[in-house]
Formats: sequence, C-alpha cells, structure tokens
Amino acid sequence: MKITYNKIFFYCFALLWSVLILCNLVTPEKTFSENENRLLAKLPSITNEKLINGEYMNELDEYINDQFVFRDNWIYLKTMAERAMLKPDINSVYFAKDNYLIEKHDKSDVEKEQAQRNKERLTEFVKKYVEKLGEDRVNVMLVPTASMVLKDKLPPFATGYDQDAYIKEVIKDLPQGTFIDVRNSLLQHKEEYIYYRTDHHWTALGAFYAYEQWAADAGFTPLSQEQFNITLASDQFLGTLHSRVNVKVKPDNIYLYELKEDRNYQLLYNLTDQKDTLYDLSKLEGKDKYSVYMGGNNALVQVKTNNKNGRRLLVIKDSYAHSFVPFAVNHYEETYMIDFRYYNAGVEAFVEENGITDVLVLYNTMNFVKDKNTANFLR
Repeated sequence: MKITYNKIFFYCFALLWSVLILCNLVTPEKTFSENENRLLAKLPSITNEKLINGEYMNELDEYINDQFVFRDNWIYLKTMAERAMLKPDINSVYFAKDNYLIEKHDKSDVEKEQAQRNKERLTEFVKKYVEKLGEDRVNVMLVPTASMVLKDKLPPFATGYDQDAYIKEVIKDLPQGTFIDVRNSLLQHKEEYIYYRTDHHWTALGAFYAYEQWAADAGFTPLSQEQFNITLASDQFLGTLHSRVNVKVKPDNIYLYELKEDRNYQLLYNLTDQKDTLYDLSKLEGKDKYSVYMGGNNALVQVKTNNKNGRRLLVIKDSYAHSFVPFAVNHYEETYMIDFRYYNAGVEAFVEENGITDVLVLYNTMNFVKDKNTANFLR
C-alpha cells in the first residue's frame, strides 16, 4: 500500500502530539515561574456556574498555557517566527532601538471606568490627608513608563495608551502643589541609563533623578550622587520583558546607591523579618534581581534611621518605589511602605497608629491606571 506524504505528515504529527500530551500528564504541576516571576495558573475547579458562563474553559485554557511542557522553549520559537514576519511587537513587547525591549500599553488594555475611578479615589485621598497633615506634607508621583519617555526608540507607527494625557487629568484634579511631575526630568535624561533594557522598571539612576525633584519639592536639600557609594551589584539581570519573549539579549546592570554617612538602618518586613540593610543581596542569586531593592514586593515594610527629626513617611506604592525609597528614607526618622496588592488593612488607622507626618503615593502610571485595589485609599 502506497503511503502518501500527507499520511506520513499526519502520523508524525499525531506521534509528536501524543508525546507532548504524555509529557504534560507525567510532568509535575508548577506553581511559580522563576523566568516570568509570577504564580502559574492552577487546575481550575468545576462548578455548574463556571461551566455555564464560560469561566471554567477560560481558566482551563490559562492552566494549559501556563503548565505546558517546555513552555520557555515554545515562547522562544514563537518569538523567532513572529520576528521573521517583521512584527514590531510580540507578546506586548516592542523590539526597540539600542537593543531595548519596551513594554507596549494599548488603549484596549485599560478600562476607562477603572482609570476614572482610580483618579477620583486618589483625589479624594489626597484632599483628605492634605487637610489632616498639611498641603506641604502630601505628594503624588505617577512615573511615566519607558514607552513614553523613550518614545524615540520605538518602532515606526508604534501606538499606545496616552500616559501624558492621564497625568494631566490627575494634576488638574489634585490640590495644587501635591503632584511631583517628573516627566521633564526623565525626558532630559532620556539618553542615559534610566530604564532597564530587559525589564519594565526604571533603574536606580532614573529613580535618583526623580528623587532629586521630589526632595526639592518636599522642602529637603537633595543628596548628591557624590554622597553615595555607587556599586555594580550585577551585570546579569534579565527582566520581565525578556521573559515574555525569551530571546538572547545583553543582560542589564543593577547598581546600588549606599549612603556614605551611616544612617543605622533598621528594617522590619511584614512585622516579622528584621534586616539592617536597604538591599537584599540574596535576591541577586535568583531570576528576579530587581528585588534586591528593599527586598522586593511585601505588604508592609518599616525603615528606621538615626535621623531623629520626628518625621514619619508613608509610601503607598507599586514596585517602582523600591529603587526610590533608599534615597527618601534618609530624610525621615521612620518610613513605611504599603502595597495594596498585599496589604488589606485601612490606611486611616495606620496613619493614626504610627504617627505618620508625610505621605507619598508612588506608582508607575500604567500600574496606577489599571490598579483594581485603589478602593483601599478610602479605607
């Protein structure tokens, strides 16, 4: 019997697919992807409600995508294939000039109602605490991401969410003088290493330029770079954007700024874990090296210094604050960081119980626009 090429292809494909299915069945379920620095989907539970509204199939699809064997290798092959087709972005990552990977933020990624609610809640929060603490003691900093500041590096015809317009709306609604506008400062230094090439965060240098402006606006004399020992902590950082496309690129550098003057730092993470440094060097051994700054994501972090001026700062933040806070803490007796993704207690009681004198809200703009936890501002 003559075997056609179609049959050969079919049998080979069926064999390959059977092997992949078998590998998926025998491979233990993973809970965390170090490469992507996130929790992976678990096998969803079946309920009648989920089956009817389609939620179960969506969760199952997410589970299969997350748990599929050789996932990182498939991501690499997909990236190579799409790059061969000259796609300007892959998995919401632009392949930009100077070997930058820049996160793409589409208008469709943003729920208009959520963005509006977040702006309104922030405004109400700031007005409330300006009245409690004083107009010179409450600040907001929404940091533009690389797609706005490094726009010149983007591919031709790249589009995205208008962060500039949103920031202008926020400024218009907030009490005068409370918004720390770092757009021009970052744009002036856009040719410097202020954003990572493989990660969505700003670098310590970018955070330092923002710190200089914040300190001046908050009534402090900014510390100069000469007052810090600046050291290269790692030259092997591959960040979140690299994980999305899994291509071979030059790793990023991570620099640490350590104040030459001893501040006798005392840190307490989540009320249990004590440290005496702003930088957790153990994080440099893993994939998420950005977590070297302030130990990464935590619900609550307290920092005490020997600066006995009676001022206590509360920073409500996302991870952009982690490379910023090591500068700011030097102007306060105590600094507290809370992250609404993990911290569920009320802000008002926290301010009263800890004698907070100053407040800073610090997010990257896109995280704030899409954040679904801003109701905590009003608790």
